[in-house]
Amino acid sequence: MKTLASAFLLSSLAIGCFSRAVAADSKPDPSQYTLFVHVSAVEYVPGSGNSLEVLTVTVGGKHYQLQGGTILARKFDGLLNLGDYPARLSQDEHRTSYESQQEFELLFPDGTMRRFGVVAQSE
Repeated sequence: MKTLASAFLLSSLAIGCFSRAVAADSKPDPSQYTLFVHVSAVEYVPGSGNSLEVLTVTVGGKHYQLQGGTILARKFDGLLNLGDYPARLSQDEHRTSYESQQEFELLFPDGTMRRFGVVAQSE
């Protein structure tokens, strides 16, 4: 009985690890990116041990400044090109009636995705 229980436990762990590994290697589903973010300005902000990109964007007629792309020890590879990118709102929390915390995921032509948090908004 112990052998059967051990085999079941090991197979469950293996399946769980395999499914997480497959999910990590899988690319985002483009059909989930139904918004379009128009990037009109990009700024590279070097820091101590990390780097950020600050994007000035328009989404559905609203203007935002997004910050993201933090990668430890990333060398400067260049700026994100200006233009339109498919996106989705991956975080949209409203803890009060007058505050929000939002994050957009931008999908790039090679199938990769990066998250950018909203740090400013204007009309």
